[in-house]
Amino acid sequence: MFADDICVFSPSISGLQCFLNICGDYAAEHEIAFNCNKTIGVIFCPKKYEQPAPSNVFLNGVRVQVFDQVKYLGVWINASLKDDDDIQRQVKSLYCAANKLRGTFDQCSPVVKKFYFVPIACQCMLANCGANTRKPV
Repeated sequence: MFADDICVFSPSISGLQCFLNICGDYAAEHEIAFNCNKTIGVIFCPKKYEQPAPSNVFLNGVRVQVFDQVKYLGVWINASLKDDDDIQRQVKSLYCAANKLRGTFDQCSPVVKKFYFVPIACQCMLANCGANTRKPV
């Protein structure tokens, strides 16, 4: 759960339906409303198996739509379990930020660029790559 989002995983369709029934019952008991029109699903399947046909899974009587990929909390998740598309999107975002930063410092003198641009650019790149969240060894 995150804020008003919930993500449910199950190794089987029947187990998923059971979880969704529990969610629906809990929501009814505590006067919470799920937006069934925004409820979506992805069926993950390893490469060696054939992708199953979308099944009938329901939340509060409304059929859950099944997609090949979804955006959840800002990250693209797809049925093939690959994150290449999301990595490509993040790299483009990083290049865009670097170009904006470079454009900001284009008219500055070499001294200003050396003392301000280089440290700021390094901090931005490290922050976008997640290096600031790694623990020291």
